[in-house]
This record gives sequence, structure tokens and C-alpha cells, in this order.
Amino acid sequence: MERRLADGVGHIPVPNQCLSQPPEPQKQQRKATFTRRSSVSNEPSSPTSYGTAVACQPQGTMNDIKQPAHVAPVAALSLARVCGPSRSKCGYCGGKRINVLELDDGHNTVLSIPKENNNSACANGSTQFTKSIDKIDAAKTSKSYGLLFDSLPYDIYEDLINHGWRRSGKHLYRPHNFESCCPALSIRLEASKFAPRTTPQNSKLADDLANSVLVGGSKSQRRVGRNLLRAFNVYNSKCLPSEDDSVNASNLANIQLDNSDVKKATKCVEHHHLKKKSRRFSPCRGTDQIVSVPAARETREFDRASLQEFERTEQQFLLKMAKHIYEELTKQAIATVNDQANNDSERIDNPKWAWWNDSESDNIPKWCTFKLVSQGALIKASTAACAAASGRSRGALDKLGLALAVIDRLKESSKTYLQRNKSSGIRRVTEVAVHEKSGHVHIILDVSGDILATAHTDTAKNISTQQPQKASDDKPDPIQEMISSYGKLDQQYNPDAKVSLNDKCVQRFLAVRSTPVYESSLQPEVHRLFCLYQSTTHGDFNPFADLDESSNSRDEVHEYNYYKQKNLPGFLDIDVAYRHLDENRRNRIKTSYVIFYKFLCETPVPTAAAEPNPFCPSHEDGYDIGIPFGTYHQLYRLSTSKDGFDGPLVAVGVLDVLPHCISSVYAFYDPVFSARLELGKYTALREIEWVRRASKYRTELKYYYLGYYIHSCRKMNYKAEYKPSELLCPVTSKWVDFETARKVLEERSPDRHCCALFDVPHSAEDETSDAANKQSFVDKMALDIGTTAEESQVVRVDMLNGQGRELVDPVVTEFVNEVGVDICSRFVLKLS
Repeated sequence: MERRLADGVGHIPVPNQCLSQPPEPQKQQRKATFTRRSSVSNEPSSPTSYGTAVACQPQGTMNDIKQPAHVAPVAALSLARVCGPSRSKCGYCGGKRINVLELDDGHNTVLSIPKENNNSACANGSTQFTKSIDKIDAAKTSKSYGLLFDSLPYDIYEDLINHGWRRSGKHLYRPHNFESCCPALSIRLEASKFAPRTTPQNSKLADDLANSVLVGGSKSQRRVGRNLLRAFNVYNSKCLPSEDDSVNASNLANIQLDNSDVKKATKCVEHHHLKKKSRRFSPCRGTDQIVSVPAARETREFDRASLQEFERTEQQFLLKMAKHIYEELTKQAIATVNDQANNDSERIDNPKWAWWNDSESDNIPKWCTFKLVSQGALIKASTAACAAASGRSRGALDKLGLALAVIDRLKESSKTYLQRNKSSGIRRVTEVAVHEKSGHVHIILDVSGDILATAHTDTAKNISTQQPQKASDDKPDPIQEMISSYGKLDQQYNPDAKVSLNDKCVQRFLAVRSTPVYESSLQPEVHRLFCLYQSTTHGDFNPFADLDESSNSRDEVHEYNYYKQKNLPGFLDIDVAYRHLDENRRNRIKTSYVIFYKFLCETPVPTAAAEPNPFCPSHEDGYDIGIPFGTYHQLYRLSTSKDGFDGPLVAVGVLDVLPHCISSVYAFYDPVFSARLELGKYTALREIEWVRRASKYRTELKYYYLGYYIHSCRKMNYKAEYKPSELLCPVTSKWVDFETARKVLEERSPDRHCCALFDVPHSAEDETSDAANKQSFVDKMALDIGTTAEESQVVRVDMLNGQGRELVDPVVTEFVNEVGVDICSRFVLKLS
């Protein structure tokens, strides 16, 4: 889920004269197995801003390399091209945290930042790659180590992930946390321990759409799925046939009913609004507009003005009561804090949870909310403010004690208010009580006999203490807005676009399908959505919106032509897809597409052959849990049918499906649609639900990897909300419970946020033993020193003479340190 920003590729050619036992070149079984970049080549020479270094593009795997007679078997080894360490501008703080690199917290490397000359080297930088790697300035505060793979077995890839590695295209990288401004720690979640979703209590919502949309998690996370489901229900309700002869709730107020028709009309209203009789009043977020129906005991005709007048007086009363509740809760809380002072009556500082310290403390907070329920001629207004205040204080305030104090305040204030406003639609307050278990306070209102609140509509009114009432009808429907904008964009950039259903009012359903990455990359709309997201979120150039022709680069267009000539899988032909556009516009699209392809389409993860599993269904409530291992783009569409897959593309999640886990690589979505419905959170929650469902049939599948957690970055530390999670220790590569790890980070490294997450006793003898052990692995490392595409020469490091060891040992030793001794022996290194 991160953008990769890195550069630099290391190349160390090893001549044959450096071999003490030169092997005989072995011809490949397949033609042109590996290619290498030549210093005098027409191939592109600069990596992209996403760090997918294109030093060389392999055309085969290690299985194609014949084994020299004196070398250990290499058929099962993976070819790794060393990119080496590199420094780049931090993509999270932009270099603003450069000062923390100079802080000595006892755990991290202390770097010397030049004050005047930005080209001076750091104080204790590495002796390897010293030309530019360790020159620190605001543009080089992030350091990482990179490798390039053409193909990577599932088990090795999982081991690398469990050692803190992530990938960007075919480029795998591991951050140097102790020498970076924003340390990035891997975070994962065991899906079976994540709170499952709850089944809708309303039977009308427990349909196929609800089963495919709703997700699990905490209360706020489940709300994301409910909001999306509500958006579908609201839009689909507008697409019902106009011939429906049932009663329209918005017109009931102007219809004169006799006693025999009242009961029938009330049932029609309830049927149209899913029998939802409750509504909410919040002084900050507003209340749902109500539709009034004549009471059953007498026949009258009411116009819209009288109904709105009743709603206004009702809201004024609740707003006044909310102010009294907030004032009383604040009074009781301050008294409790003062009572906890020392015996010498010295007043302690306000705790962190003190809401009266907020900058907007004069306004009524959102948690002072009333829920209204009709009970005949009575209305019950319930508030959970006392329980919310107790929760904010983490139990320091007793919710029942607060409720009793609030009840006394409400009895007195409501009586005074009604005496001064006798013309309101509220006759009297019949009861003010508290629910002992929940701490909720209930106010029972006796309303006028000719007014009864029976239903709610989709229109809401915003009630604020500072601003006049405004109707939210002006807000466009998010699904309708998305369909309209998508249709216009599709007609503009799709020359084969036909008259579609986008402009017609047809019901919509959420359709999510895991598409193999090299199939998704051939769909132009996926690339267009990526450009829109990158432009809005990260400020990148959008060739479909920006008209600045100066951004066109001949070198970048040449890079596209180079990729196209290689016949890479899933590489879109821009000249065909956008043949109706002029050449300059196509060139700008080509530049962007190369970045997109190398970042999110190229993958070292092979796609397994699809094998039918009689014990695992291919689909379950819209989740395609039967897909084989590999890299996928999960496409989210607003489909026109339950089982179809058409309509606007609103989001894409990039996933690596592995035997023991799912690794989330990236996600992008329509920014406007997401601003209303939080698609970023929803895609993560749905991926967790995917793992939870698939784990029932794939017994080895357990974890969901969210990428990196960065304690100092708000855009990255939100991942801690997915509980219970684990953080990877940057020293021991062991997984630690997140809450335990967070306390250690805040106590031991409050500024850098990087240290060992638990103590491991280590003696001098252990260090000597580890060094000898690593050296033995260095000696046995396999190297591919072939210099042509037709040849491959695989040797061990201990076969090199002194000159060769002097060239190779620093690079191989660094590789072993970065990868780990338990994994490094499974690779063949390519240094040239």
C-alpha cells in the first residue's frame, strides 16, 4: 500500500581471470535466457520514480541453467540481481524529519547532517558504495536495499516478507530503518482473530447485496460497509418502476384521510421505508426529516407548513436539552478530576481525555446525540452521552452516576422550557429515566394529539448551533455521480464505446472480481483510474486531465517503445487503444503507462495453474475464494446485475495470493466516490474478509499483510486500527503483538520510533560465532558471472581468487546480512 521511491542499481562485472578454477561455459537449453544492460545500449537507463529498476530483464529462470560439474545443484535456486543500497527522498515526511537522524537514542545510527555543504558524507556511513549512498540531505533521508527478481517461488517470497521485504513490481526492497527518518515496520493481521461481520437484523437487508457488501471489524469499520450498502439501497430505490401503486411517503402529509384509511396508509409508509421507525437528532450532524400522518383518533388535514413548524420546535427542544446534558457532564467530570487531587488540595492537570480542552469546546460535541422512536402519541428520545463520556475517560467517570446527575438537570430544564414555550408541539415530558445496564438516558415526550412521527425519508436536515438549517438534498447521490462521470470519461477516451446503460436508471450491485494482473493491465480504464488517483492523492501528472505538453519526454516515450518491442505479457498497445487521440496526447499516456506497468503489473510471483478443488467453492457471496496463487487486481465495479461484471470501475486492489497469506501491494480508487464512502478502508476490510472466508477451505492460509506501519506518519499508522495485529521486530525479524510493540517504541525510541521490540541476550562469543557462520555462507554463495545472453557461468564465491574475492566479498557479505543466513543459500546472485 505504499509508493516505492528508490533508485540505483549496482553492477560489478567479474572477469574470468578472477576465477581460481574457471568453469567451462555451458550453453543454454533455451535461446536467449538472460540479457544484461550494455553500457552502449539503446535501452532506457533510468529507473522510474517508483524504484522499479530495469537493469536487466530476464527471459528465463534458473531451471534453464545447466549445472557445471563442480558446482552444487542450482536448479532449485532463484536468480537475484543485486541493486544494492540506495538513498532517496522520503515519500512520507518529504525530508521534514531529517533532524531525527542526528538524535542518539541508543538504538539507531547517528548520522551527521551537513549544515552548509549538503555534499559532505555522513559521520559513520558504510564503507561500501560511498560515492553517493551516504551523502545525507533533505532529499536523501530514506535508505533501503534492493534486489531484482524475474521469478520468485512462493515459499521464498513469503520468507522475504517475514523478514521485512516488500515489492514494487519486480523490485524487492527492505528499508534500513536505523538509518532512515521514517522507520517502516511490517505489520500483519491474523484474519481468524479479526472481528467477523454481523448479520443484518432487518430481514429486508439480509439479501445478496448485503452479503457481498457488509464487512467485519470494529463498530466504526463495520459502519463503512453499512454506509456503502445504504448508498446502494438509496440509489436502487430511485430506480423502482414508476407504475408502483403504493403510497408515496412524501405526499402523505397533504392527503386527507378518514379513520378507516389511517391504518392502511401507515402500513404503506412503513413498507416503503423498511419499517424503520427510529431516527437520530444530533446538534452537529442533524436529524432525519420526518413525515407526519394524522393520528388514528381524529381526522384532520395538515399542510406542509404546520408539519415543518412542529419539526422546528421539536428540534429546538432537543438542542436545548443537549446543551444541558453537555454542561452537566462537563461539570461532573471536572468535579471528579478535582476530587482526585492530592491531600494538600493541589489541583492536578487535566487528563488527556478532558473534552473541555478541545478548541471547539463551546460547540456541542457529536456524541451528544438523540435517537427518536415513535410510541403511539409519545416520542422516546434516547441519548448515550453518559456512556460516551464514561468511555472517553476510560472508566474514570461512572456512567450511572453521570446519568443520575443528568436526569435531575433535565427534569428541571425541560419543565422550565415548556412553560416558556407553551405553543410548541410538545405537551409535556412524561418521564426521564436511565437504563441501568447501558447508562442511556430516555426522555418520553407527549406530543400534540394530531401529530405522529411514523417514518423517515432519505432527506436529512443539518442542525447546527452556529449555522441556520440547510437541507442535504443538494448533495448529489454518490453512485449517480460516479456513473455520470464514468460515462463521460468512457465516451471521451474509448473509441469503441457503445450506447451503454450508464445514463439509464437501472439498479446497481457491487461486483468484485480478482483478475490476473496481466489481464487487468490490458484494460485501459484500470490505467485511467490509477492516473486519477495518483494525480489527486500524490500530485502526479495525469495525462488524461493535464494538458501541459512540456511534460512529454522523448526518452520516456522511447522507454515505452522498448517495452513494447519485448512483447511483455499484458502490455497495452496505446496507439491502438487511443487511436482517436493525437500523437502528443498518446505519448503522454505512454509515459504514464510505463510507470503504471512497472509499478503494479510486473510481478515476480508466478501464477499457479487453476486446479479444481472439490472442497473449496469458486465463489461465496461474491468472494472468489477459489482462485489459484499469483498476483491479482481486485476490480470493484458498479454492476447492472447481481451476477454480471459491467459498469463503472471504482476501485482496484493489488494483491499477492500466497499459500500462507495475502500480501496487499497497493490500492487505488476514485477519489470523489471514496470521499463519501471511504473506499480505501473498505478495500482493506474486504480483503481481510476474503482471507477469513478462504481460510475455511485453505487450512494453511492465515495472515493478511498490510504493508508497512510508520509510527510517525498519520497516513501509515492508521493500519493499527485493524486489530489484533503484529509488528515485525527490525532486529530479530520476530513478530510481536502490536500493543506490546507500540509501548516499547514509545518508551525506548520516542523520537525515531525504531528499536528492538524485545531484549535478546547476546554475548561477545555469540557475535564471533555469528560472524563465522555468515562468512561460511558467503563462501558458499552461488554467483552467475555470465557475460552474454547465450552463456551462464555459475560458480561459488570460494572458487574465486584473491582479486575476485576483493571485488565480490563486500557485495555478497552485504547481501547475506540483508537477506539473512536462513534464506541467502536459496539464491544465485547476478552481479553484472
